[in-house]
Amino acid sequence: MPSSSSCNASSFPNHLSLHQFAQQWRAAAMTAGVPRSCTPLILSWAHLQERLAQAECPSAVTCNLYHLLDGNKAYGVSFPRGCFTACCGASHGWLVLVNELSNLVLYNPFTTRIIPLPPITDFSCVEAVYRSGGSLEGYHLGTGGRVFGSNELGTLFYQKAVLSCSPSKGGDYIVMIIHHDSDWLSFVKAGQRNWQVASTLVVSEKDRYADCAYHGGRFYTVTFLGMVEKWDINGSNGPTREVVVGCHKAPCRTDPY
Repeated sequence: MPSSSSCNASSFPNHLSLHQFAQQWRAAAMTAGVPRSCTPLILSWAHLQERLAQAECPSAVTCNLYHLLDGNKAYGVSFPRGCFTACCGASHGWLVLVNELSNLVLYNPFTTRIIPLPPITDFSCVEAVYRSGGSLEGYHLGTGGRVFGSNELGTLFYQKAVLSCSPSKGGDYIVMIIHHDSDWLSFVKAGQRNWQVASTLVVSEKDRYADCAYHGGRFYTVTFLGMVEKWDINGSNGPTREVVVGCHKAPCRTDPY
């Protein structure tokens, strides 16, 4: 797949490999004393999981940034209260965070600017559950059953997020996400209030989206069965999809494009 200035989730659920830092990340890291290296840095919040699950978070949550060649040394990265329970992407100097309501936000750790994205309840498969007093208790996923905590569902629902360009430049950025057990692909453009579901894979065929990247004005996705898709979100006739490499085994469907 083409490379992009995004981040790949490592095989560890509470870690993120930041393999391509934007220029402002490099400059800020050097100022803070983080050694400059081509070796990926690992953002970890495993030490926060128990407190996050119990909503016992201080005013500012601090994650650890580790250098692969010196794992005993950690550098702190702080986030405002309420805006961090997990991180599912990093592009162009911005992080894509899951906040305490399981909604996604864009966060610039150097300017502290926060850009909220449409809520998780915008997806038809998610329904908010309220207590008798009207406060949010959590969410149903699918057709009822278990109630996920308001700060819990988002850590399970989103697998990967990619930005097309930096919001700092005031451009028409696009956020594309892999979510819903890695079988949905959705996006939202700058200023839009709703997510648009671009693709859903057939669950019975056991294929899932493995990764997503942005390159040359297009989003590229790859599945575990080897299908590679190219997405033009800004086409004159709306979003279009091109299969670059077909599935090795089972067919898949897309909805609605």
